[in-house]
Amino acid sequence: MALLFLFLDDLLVLHLSDLIRMAFMAATDHSNQLRMAGLQALEDIIKKFASVPEPEFPGHVILEQYQANVGAALRPAFSQDTPSDITAKACQVCSTWIGSGVVSDLNDLRRVHNLLVSSLDKVQAGKGSSSQPYRESATTMEKLAVLKAWAEVYVVAMKIKKEAETKPKRAIKSTDDDDDDFGTADELPPDSLITLVQPELPILSRLWLAALKDYALLTLPAEFASQLPPDGGAFYTPETIDTARLHYRNSWAPILHAVALWLNSAGFDASESPEEAAVAMPNSQKRVSSIMLNQTPGTPPTTKSLPEINKDRMHLILGVSIQFLCSPRPEEPVEHVTSCLQALHTLLDSPCARIHIAEDQLLGVELLSVLHRLLLTWDPPAVQLLVTGVVQQIVRAAQDYLQEKRNTLNEDDIKEKETCLVLGEGGETGGLVPGKSLVFAAMELLMFILVRHMPYLSTKMSDSPNHASAKSQLSEESARLVAATVTILSDLPSLCSPAGCMTILPTILFLITRVLKETAVKSLDNQVSPPVSAALQAIKTIVTLPMAKTEETHKQWTSLIRSTLASILEYSQPEGSKPILDEVSMLTAIALFLWSASTEIIGVQSLQNSCINRFKNALNSCDPWVQAKCYQLLLSVFQHSNRALSTPYIHSLAPVMVEKLKSVESHRPNNNTELLAVQEGIKVLETLVALGEEQNRVQLLALLVPTLISYLLNESAFASASTVSKDLHEFALQNLMHIGPLYPHAFKTVMGAAPELKTRLETAVRASQASKAKAAARQPPPTTHSVPTIKLKTSFF
Repeated sequence: MALLFLFLDDLLVLHLSDLIRMAFMAATDHSNQLRMAGLQALEDIIKKFASVPEPEFPGHVILEQYQANVGAALRPAFSQDTPSDITAKACQVCSTWIGSGVVSDLNDLRRVHNLLVSSLDKVQAGKGSSSQPYRESATTMEKLAVLKAWAEVYVVAMKIKKEAETKPKRAIKSTDDDDDDFGTADELPPDSLITLVQPELPILSRLWLAALKDYALLTLPAEFASQLPPDGGAFYTPETIDTARLHYRNSWAPILHAVALWLNSAGFDASESPEEAAVAMPNSQKRVSSIMLNQTPGTPPTTKSLPEINKDRMHLILGVSIQFLCSPRPEEPVEHVTSCLQALHTLLDSPCARIHIAEDQLLGVELLSVLHRLLLTWDPPAVQLLVTGVVQQIVRAAQDYLQEKRNTLNEDDIKEKETCLVLGEGGETGGLVPGKSLVFAAMELLMFILVRHMPYLSTKMSDSPNHASAKSQLSEESARLVAATVTILSDLPSLCSPAGCMTILPTILFLITRVLKETAVKSLDNQVSPPVSAALQAIKTIVTLPMAKTEETHKQWTSLIRSTLASILEYSQPEGSKPILDEVSMLTAIALFLWSASTEIIGVQSLQNSCINRFKNALNSCDPWVQAKCYQLLLSVFQHSNRALSTPYIHSLAPVMVEKLKSVESHRPNNNTELLAVQEGIKVLETLVALGEEQNRVQLLALLVPTLISYLLNESAFASASTVSKDLHEFALQNLMHIGPLYPHAFKTVMGAAPELKTRLETAVRASQASKAKAAARQPPPTTHSVPTIKLKTSFF
């Protein structure tokens, strides 16, 4: 029967209730072999069926009805006479069950939680004694399994809590509602699990830290064996050190993640003296505190300050993480890699850790180098995404630290002002030293990710004969990775001095513009892809970077931005071998330069003419969506505060717009997108009227008002017109009604010069008023309580 559960995949033809019953019988059997097989089968059932919906009750999962069965099957494994391996496996099943999200009843959740509490009591009590019939290594396995299970539960609890904090609060359901409504699941309160875990955190945090320190010492190379404690660690003895390594290797990753979560939430603010820790723990576990503090049992404790304690904790987590990420074994579960990366990301969320890693730049460089090495051997996109998240945390920490230093300098002091100019990597010369430069290490890693997913960015690849065939559309995961990489690239110049910026910006801008070129492909739903959105934001970030615009670097900066704009203008030209270009994204990139750069940079005649031509092409596009977005971008360009920049674009593009909008009279819109394009164009014309000087107002209105009146329908045409055409009529009429009072004198002048326009407008206004009157007449009169005409007297005297 034990072998039967080893082939659970072949048993799926059986009814789920039969599987649960068989697993329950095996888990409660007297045979240890059957008990282990039953627990394993129970864990497999939970993993396979946790998300399977209940067909008869929408919103529920099929395993909810077996909550009591699971709890009953687990309970015997936590008795005092149970072998350690059985208890260890039961702890794993407990954490899997709690983390599955199946448990919807608080009482059932509390029953399983109480089993873990009892196992934690056994860990604290020090199960190993002279009368213990089981081997010490088995006891180590059980203790670490308990701590691992608690760590997994804590990670799930914190995840649920974080998700609940980001979601909008739902209205409390009324008690009068029908209790038989099966349309929604009976969810546990989001803080129920963390509330159960919270009371155990003080002891759990100490035990987790002790286990991590044991693991760190046990993974030292053989030449450092002298550093191992002579009396063993918190959960192993010198005699069982070889077998203990395997148990620690299976348990450390969730514990690391849990410790990082605890430190980020409250641990960095929690300090306790060795005496308090020793009093809080049983005598058999006082050795844990001594080992955690690098003390020999029996020696007087040394008191450390809170910053020193936090530094030790951070070094422990960073040391364990870097040692593991340097060379993870090929057979290592991917969950260990992801847990380690999540722990690093969580740790760097806390201000204390961010300051620490920013102050010690070599530590950040080493971590980036290790992450780069990890990417060379681990391909899963999930791992790469987590790596980019950690890299971003490191870069942001360095950004905050450097900005704080810049803010503290006294701007009135010339000497300190000169110091501010050389703050950041690169200094006065702009040189970046490999092995010491955080920016250089980050660029190496980010370039590797980009080339991995877009090989044609490499010059070697672009020169190969297979260059054209190497291009392919990015998958969703690759697109997210490229977007994250581009975002981090745009943050790197802020870590440099002005001279350092000039060193890295040519490479960064080349990569960003190439990503924009290769990913700006038109989609059917007109949605902007993540890489394109990230590239556009990166361009804005770099063009508005204040540290690069100094007297020493002004000429080089100007030349660099001009070259970048010229490249984008070149890329925006359609190519025969390239898929349909996303004109909107390229126009947006051009507009970003017009919004953010100075006239000196983009006022060059050749660049200005090319930009104007791109907008003209978009205005004349046969795609109404491109026209609409072009009008929106031009609106922002025309409204630019620098009139010297906006005036050439107004003079060149306004006549084209007027002609396009006038032609709508004979080619009315057929769908909502075409209508949107016309509406956006009219908004631009109205803005030009508002921007114009008073003496030119009549001439400008003479362009706008006739155009709007041409959109009006006569009464006979209105009745048979399409919905879109009627919407255009209403839009034009409303705008005319708004313009008249806004510019009364100029409006009367325009209308007086063309009596036919006045007649057409008056007819449309009368028709609109008549239509509203008819609609009001069709509405039922409001119900009012009639007042009686004869009032009764309350007094007869």
